[in-house]
Amino acid sequence: MMMKNVFDSLAATKEQEILVGLDLRKYSSEYFHASEKVITYQDKIKNALPLDLQETLEQLDDEYNCMMLSGMDVYYRQGFSDAVRLIMETMSWSPTRS
Repeated sequence: MMMKNVFDSLAATKEQEILVGLDLRKYSSEYFHASEKVITYQDKIKNALPLDLQETLEQLDDEYNCMMLSGMDVYYRQGFSDAVRLIMETMSWSPTRS
């Protein structure tokens, strides 16, 4: 994947450092309980469906997760880029007298 600018490169590097081995279930009770419910609901639906529809459901879930992660990636990169730009502008700002 080609990086458009230094901000995208920095965001991609930082994102990889943060997410490696991160288990959100350990850090958020809300995430833990929601993930338990999701697993329960998935099992109920899988048990009610024939095998071919179970595979379709899993593919749908995989694609939906990919879509959501891609969206979160865009928001993360934009926020990181905006923060770096703000820092750079703040560092180069100098007061002027009128």
